[in-house]
Amino acid sequence: MKQNTTTRRIADRLREQIRRGALGPGDRVPSARQIARDDGVALATAMKVLTQLQRERLVRVVPGVGTVVRAREDGPELSRERVVRAAIAIADDDGLAALSMRAVATELGVATMSLYRHVPGKDELVLAMVDAVMNDSLAPARPVLAQQAGWRARLERLARMQWELYTRHPWLAPALSMTRPQLSVSGMQHTEWALAALLEAGFPPAPAMRTCVAFMAYVRGLAMSVEPEREAERDTGMNSDEWMAAQEQQFAAVMPRFPMLAKVSEIADLDMSLDALFECGLACFLAGVESQVRTCEPGRRST
Repeated sequence: MKQNTTTRRIADRLREQIRRGALGPGDRVPSARQIARDDGVALATAMKVLTQLQRERLVRVVPGVGTVVRAREDGPELSRERVVRAAIAIADDDGLAALSMRAVATELGVATMSLYRHVPGKDELVLAMVDAVMNDSLAPARPVLAQQAGWRARLERLARMQWELYTRHPWLAPALSMTRPQLSVSGMQHTEWALAALLEAGFPPAPAMRTCVAFMAYVRGLAMSVEPEREAERDTGMNSDEWMAAQEQQFAAVMPRFPMLAKVSEIADLDMSLDALFECGLACFLAGVESQVRTCEPGRRST
């Protein structure tokens, strides 16, 4: 109860500073560590304060900058583009669970019913969001992916482009389906580029399609951990390395049963971040594709 009171008191103070303009749009608010230090509270309590302000749409997290005061949407006449971009901002900050037509309307300062003139409902809105962020990635990648480099360079560029999309928009991976793909024209361009690279490498059409989907499913599958990890970091106030350090005694108690794990766990500075796992998996996948290209003779490839 005391912790809830403390959280509310600190949030009220920051909320009042934003209301009065002492913290204006774009200004950084105190970090969780600064709040913990200045107010003498646990880091987890400080993280709850910032999470509460995010849920109220008062602040947002800017990668590489920190938590800043949100600028109120007060732009031109309401349009489909504005609705979609406001929805993306909400999902980027709080995940798809926080996305609703009402939340978007609040973000834009309009009546909820006015949104339905531009998108029929939430499902259509999410599809529009997917297509928008996919489309944002196309122009910068086109010089490399539009058949102006070798097949391996193009697959690697495509994987890195998708990984960047998933880490910038953590809701994107859960929003996609590998078995029931949504009709996203921009997303289909990603598939088109991957297929073109594999067909050029020498794969017959059917294996090329399976490999293409498996390749993109690898990137998406790893990206499914991005949003839960960020939520866990918000909830606990610890990153994955700090959390593992806190669990060290519990793991140490069972490690004698797993000698290989015990041996590897002794490696100093073992990088097990999602970025490191992505790089490892990408190298393995590309090596596997290259091996298939080398060992399959044209006349003996299965269709």
